[in-house]
Amino acid sequence: MMNTTAANILKILSQTEMSIEDMQLYLNVEKNSISKSIFQLNEFLESIKLPIILKKGNFYSLKLNSKELKILFENFTTLTTEEKTDYLFIKFIANGFLNLEKEKDILNISRSTILRCFQVVKDNFSKTGTTYEYNHGKGLVLKKVSPEDKSNFYKKLMKLFIEEDILVPIRRDLLSSLKNFHTKERLTQLYPILKNSDIPVNYFLLSFICSLEVCIDIFGGFDFVDESHLEMDQFQIIRKSVDIFGSDFHEAYKNQLSHFLTALHLGNGILDETITKKVLKLIELIKQKFHIKIINKDLEKMLFNKIYLSFFKYNNNILKVLNVSFNKSHEILLENLEDILKELSYHLYLVDKYVIIYVIRRIIIDENFSNAKKVLLLFNEVAAADKVVFKKSLKKFYPNITFHIEATFFHKKNVVQKFENYDIIISDSNIISNAEIVEFYDVVSIHGILEKRSLENGIKKLIAI
Repeated sequence: MMNTTAANILKILSQTEMSIEDMQLYLNVEKNSISKSIFQLNEFLESIKLPIILKKGNFYSLKLNSKELKILFENFTTLTTEEKTDYLFIKFIANGFLNLEKEKDILNISRSTILRCFQVVKDNFSKTGTTYEYNHGKGLVLKKVSPEDKSNFYKKLMKLFIEEDILVPIRRDLLSSLKNFHTKERLTQLYPILKNSDIPVNYFLLSFICSLEVCIDIFGGFDFVDESHLEMDQFQIIRKSVDIFGSDFHEAYKNQLSHFLTALHLGNGILDETITKKVLKLIELIKQKFHIKIINKDLEKMLFNKIYLSFFKYNNNILKVLNVSFNKSHEILLENLEDILKELSYHLYLVDKYVIIYVIRRIIIDENFSNAKKVLLLFNEVAAADKVVFKKSLKKFYPNITFHIEATFFHKKNVVQKFENYDIIISDSNIISNAEIVEFYDVVSIHGILEKRSLENGIKKLIAI
C-alpha cells in the first residue's frame, strides 16, 4: 500500500537524483521509511513495466522519458494526506458545494479518512470566517468565502499549476475542471506579454497569472485595479501587449492582468504580509551575520524574491527540487545561514538554501570587489606583445583598478619582494607561490580571479568572528 512518503519520493525522483540523506531534509521521515518506500515503488514500477529506481553510490535515480513519465502518473493514484485535504478545499470553493459520500468514492478512501481530511477544512473555515450549511440530499453548500480563503484558494491552485507535469490523475482532473484553457497554450501567450513588459519570467509568476484567470471565473479575482495606473505609459504598453497576445482573453482577465503587471513593474504586486515580514526579518539578520550592506538594490530585490519564493514553497509543501552540491566556500556560507534560520526557527528546503546562498555569494563579491586597488599581470614573452591593447580593455571594464603588466622573462629570479604592494598577482607561469595562475589572458579570466578573491575576503570576515 503506497503512502505519503512514497508519493513524495516519486515527486523528487521524477525531477532529479538524490541521496536518502538529502531526501530526509525534504521529507522529514526516518531513513528506513524512505528505503521501504523505494522498495514498494520499485514493485509498483515493475508491475506497470517501467524502469525501476536505481542506486549509484549514495544517489537514487529514476530515469524515465516523457512517455514513461506519462504512463507512471496515469497509474499512480496515491495522494498525500495534504493533497486529499487540499482537493476537498479547492473543490468546495470552486463548485460551491461538496458531497462527501461522492468524493469518498472518487478519492477511493474510507469514510473515516474523508471525514478526517474534511475536519481540517472545517477547522480552517472556523478560523477564517468562511461559512457553509448542510443541504439535505445535496451535501454541503457554501454560503460565504472569506478574503483569507480566497487567498488560500489561489495558493493551493498555484501549487497545482507548478506541479502540473507530475500530477496524479485525480489532481490533474481537478485542475482540468477548473480551467478553460490549455496551460502550454496560455504560457505561449503570456511569455511575450511579460517579455515586452520587461518583467522577469519565473514559474512562480506564471503559475500565479494562470491561477488569476481561474480565480476571476470563480469569485471575481482580486482587487488589482488601480485608477492611477491608467495615466501611466507602462500601463499602456502592458495593456497593448495583453490585447495583442491575449486577444482571446476575456475582458475581466485582461483588465486585472494589466493592472497586476503594472503594479509588479512598480515593485508592488501581490505578496503575503506574513511571509513578507519573515523575509525582511531574515534579510536584516543576513546583513548583520555576513557583514554586508547590500548597496546594490537589484541584488537586494533578488534576495528578497528568492527568500520569499523559498518560504512560499516550504509553507505549501511544493517539492520543486534539484540535487545540489556545495564547495568549501558554499559550505561556510550555508553554516552561517543555518545559524540564522535556527535562531529564528525558520525552515526551508535544501535547494532553496542553495539559491539564497548563491545570491549572498553574489552580494559578498559585489561589496568586496573594490578591495583590489592594484593588480600585477605577468605575461609570457608571446602574450606580452599584446599588453598595451589588453591594458586598455581592462581599464574600460575596471576603471577603479590599477593594472601593471610586465613580462615574466624579467621576473624569474628573486622577485618576491617586488610584489608586496600588489593586492593580487596574476601570472600565466608558475613563478611565484602567491600568484593566481591562468592558462591565457582575457577579461573573463581576470574577472573570475577578481571575483574569487572578493569572495575569499568576504568569507575571511565570517571566519574571523
